[in-house]
Amino acid sequence: MVDVVFAVTIAFSAFFVALSFGLLLRYRQVSQRINASNDLGKDLWSALEQRMKKQDERILDLMSRLELIQLRFSENPPPNLSSRPSLAPSTSQPGTTVVQPKTASRPEHVTGTEQASQITSQITLDATELSVIRLLEVKPRSSVEIKELIGKSREHAARLMKTLFDEKLVSRDSSKKPFVYQLTDDGRKRLSPG
Repeated sequence: MVDVVFAVTIAFSAFFVALSFGLLLRYRQVSQRINASNDLGKDLWSALEQRMKKQDERILDLMSRLELIQLRFSENPPPNLSSRPSLAPSTSQPGTTVVQPKTASRPEHVTGTEQASQITSQITLDATELSVIRLLEVKPRSSVEIKELIGKSREHAARLMKTLFDEKLVSRDSSKKPFVYQLTDDGRKRLSPG
């Protein structure tokens, strides 16, 4: 009888050891899957954060462009805005004339660089942009100096300098923080009359 009890005890012990070992293996597999999914989640989160940062930059860029357009429009409203011809098709009635919009013809001999310089020369600068260009004519300045001299917010000054940089009127030394801006030849041409 003692041998039977001993054999049953050994069998139960072996069963529980095997069960414990099986559960331990299962736990390790599950924990590895959890770690892998955590790593995947972190990778997805970092990719999402990078995309959101890019979208934020695009939104800020679009907002700065819109602000510049609004600023230019408020300072130099187009003459006779109400008398512009409508581009929508209209039915002409007897006694009325339909105004057709003129299309600009482009000469065939104009090169790409000439077109770019013509477009740059057509862009009008507002008073703030002109004052920044005049400040940079004296000497190169940091964005902090420019912000203080024009009396605008940091964001406004940054958008303004980005616009001038994109229009190739100023160059910037990006090795220094904050950026140091310098007037380009195109910027000097914009200051010279004619």
